[in-house]
Amino acid sequence: MRIALVLACALCSFPGLSFVTRAVQSGEIFSPASGHSQVIAQGVAPMPDEAAWRVVFHSIDPGGAAELSAGGPGFILVDTGGVVVEEGERSTLLAPAEAAFHAAPMSRLIPIGERPTGVFALDLVPPAAVDDADDGIPVYASDPFQAPEGNRDIDLVRDLLEPGESTTVIGNSAPVLVLVTLGALRAEATDGSTANLRVGEAGTFSGDVVLTAEGQVPSSVIAAVIGREAPSAAVAATPGATPVPASVGSVQVTVYACPPLVEPDQASPGRCLREPEAVALELAMDDGAAMRDVGPSTERQGLPTWVGLAGGDYMLRATKFEEGFERFFVRGLEGIGGKGDEGFGADVSTGYLIPISADTTNYALDVYVFAEGAAATPAPEAAEPEPTGSSSVILVETPAPGQAPSPTPARVPTATPRPAPIVTATPRAIGSPIVSSTAVARPRQGTVEIRILGCVDSADAFDPANCAQAVGGFDARLISEDGEILELADAAVGQDGSVRWQNVPLGTYLFQQPVLLPGTATYFIPDLQLADNGTGYVLTIDADEPVASFDVFNLPVSVGPAIAPGTAGNSTLLDSDADGITDVDETAIYGTDPGSADSDLDGVADGAELAAGTNPLVADSGAAVDSDGDGLLDADEAAFGTDPGIADSDGDGWFDGDEVSIGTDPLDAGSFPVG
Repeated sequence: MRIALVLACALCSFPGLSFVTRAVQSGEIFSPASGHSQVIAQGVAPMPDEAAWRVVFHSIDPGGAAELSAGGPGFILVDTGGVVVEEGERSTLLAPAEAAFHAAPMSRLIPIGERPTGVFALDLVPPAAVDDADDGIPVYASDPFQAPEGNRDIDLVRDLLEPGESTTVIGNSAPVLVLVTLGALRAEATDGSTANLRVGEAGTFSGDVVLTAEGQVPSSVIAAVIGREAPSAAVAATPGATPVPASVGSVQVTVYACPPLVEPDQASPGRCLREPEAVALELAMDDGAAMRDVGPSTERQGLPTWVGLAGGDYMLRATKFEEGFERFFVRGLEGIGGKGDEGFGADVSTGYLIPISADTTNYALDVYVFAEGAAATPAPEAAEPEPTGSSSVILVETPAPGQAPSPTPARVPTATPRPAPIVTATPRAIGSPIVSSTAVARPRQGTVEIRILGCVDSADAFDPANCAQAVGGFDARLISEDGEILELADAAVGQDGSVRWQNVPLGTYLFQQPVLLPGTATYFIPDLQLADNGTGYVLTIDADEPVASFDVFNLPVSVGPAIAPGTAGNSTLLDSDADGITDVDETAIYGTDPGSADSDLDGVADGAELAAGTNPLVADSGAAVDSDGDGLLDADEAAFGTDPGIADSDGDGWFDGDEVSIGTDPLDAGSFPVG
């Protein structure tokens, strides 16, 4: 008795492991997931004699397609956008954070939507093919290892970890591949090896792996595991005995409740909330005469799971919905008794077919539940900003360390545009109260996520492959339509420099980067529309798309003459004098000098004059310009030493004009009106 107790304690003492976890591993099924991690894709395939893990990132432009040669069994994981994966006659639609197993020699990927699609290919390949990345970007290649024999179950596990939270990936005899897709984490394996991985980095580990999120933002991790040998679905009968079907399968479900207007083809964990109580599900087996309920599920990793399932056909059906819900949907399964792509109600004669055999044994299913009247009249969409005719970059004069800013007004006016000037000297709070949404309510708040990247190429030779993410040395902000400013201090900044504004009220915002990375003079966001006045980029978050995620590229100043339209490069991005007007528009539309920020030499930049409605070719016509709308004319700002492109030069929450009028110092954050 004492020996058994000591053994149990020893098993429990290892970080993240438990006796129950080991029981699952040694039982009829093998689950590499623990805690709230989930198996998001799974397949069975024969192993090569010797193999290596290979990770390649592919970016596919809208309207195009990509042919990927697998080289061996593996997974396709969507990072951004949506994609249709075609393998022979089979097609799979994947949303962000979703994955599919692939073992065909060639897969065709077709992006969905108007933005580039990014996907990771995680494959088991012969060592000779480890450096073959097709047209993708190599991310990681492991050392060769002796692969286990036979047809093996291969699982892809995903987990989202809060800062300091840990999860354990249950390994087997082959190395476990770990890929970080968000944040940073520390990996510790049972063989004693450790590693610190950041977003976009991968590694392999032997045995079980404990993963712990580091930093101040959540971390998302993917792990690929080669599991046990897949058993045969049939058991030979013993003469004189009743054949007993082999217990070979399991079905695990995660239930998500979707808000109104989200239809099955749009459902994803990012759009729907996890809500286990939204539907009561039942698993029934086809016994040849009828569908027979197999009994209640058990809890595995906190999720309903049916285990020990014999080979055969099963149906997942709904018996009851919580108030406010009416149908459920499972992507990728065939419907029974109706159209599976529309979902099913609480009817035991309809549901989704789940075939369990030696080829497919374990299922981890995302079940989406839809509100009553989910296809009702759509809510009005937020107005899209009018296009400016061409993409552009924004230039900001950033003085070199130790040097004073140039007195010449060569700075592009990075004004804070406001629909109406604030006429009161009372500062307004930036934050908004958190509004909790229910499973049937449309989101009222959203998230804006950005990465600042520094590039070695100027605008005329822009190539995102020559850019690297910055961890600091910049400033960024959002301005709402009401003039509210969300500063960098209001955001969560990760160790990798990623910036996230959370609980942001839905609406349209202007993004600005007032401080650029050292050595750069331009910021460029290809995924967003430049504002009409050239002072920032416009983004919208709404109930359908409550998360906006984009990259901001900081570019050095252009060298050499502007490129003629239609030649190599993109001349529409050039603004040689940093006045807020592209060179093409200066010469073809306004007649201003693309080499001088102030064509009429009246002290006001050409872009600021156009924004104010004055003539950039007539001196003193812009004398009454107030670029940042803070109550001080640009000419007066020069006298006070304040920034004509920033409404609040010292960042104390008071506009420069208000401080001058009241008598406080607009350049001292500690000097502001009291009372």
